[in-house]
Amino acid sequence: MVGTGEAVTENLLCIRPGASTATDYEVLFADPEVERWLRPDPMPRFIRADFDRMARRDRAHWDRYGYGPWAVREREGGAFVGRGGLAWATVAGEREVELPWAVRPALQNHGYATEMALAAIEAAREAGLERVVSLTLPANLASRRIMEKAGMQFVAEIEHVGLPHLLYELDL
Repeated sequence: MVGTGEAVTENLLCIRPGASTATDYEVLFADPEVERWLRPDPMPRFIRADFDRMARRDRAHWDRYGYGPWAVREREGGAFVGRGGLAWATVAGEREVELPWAVRPALQNHGYATEMALAAIEAAREAGLERVVSLTLPANLASRRIMEKAGMQFVAEIEHVGLPHLLYELDL
């Protein structure tokens, strides 16, 4: 059974981060294929302290809002898939709820990121949110396709963390 703000989809368990989340995040975010999209040059590479900090921040987000980023696992077998869910972020100077997602490269191209995005949109509706956004680097065609499959619309090219990003949104 999952709690409020969590989700079970056809293939995934989208759950509140737990004690082992920092280790799972290290497997995900230290992978060069993931890191190139989330920490491109000239940004510094992730270090171990980043994963601990991210896991603590994700758990604190849940404590504060009753929803947040998920540690995502396969329903069948429980393998760690990645991170998804909902996260407050500053986007173009405004506080927005973002749909973040990252999937381990070995598990990409299974539709998991789209499944996460759709589940996060439903969680946002259940939480009473009016809008969600998502960001990606312009060259990240896979993320752009996921946003479009999830019904999000391109809004603008913006600067985010010092780099050009594409901003998509969905009014709920």
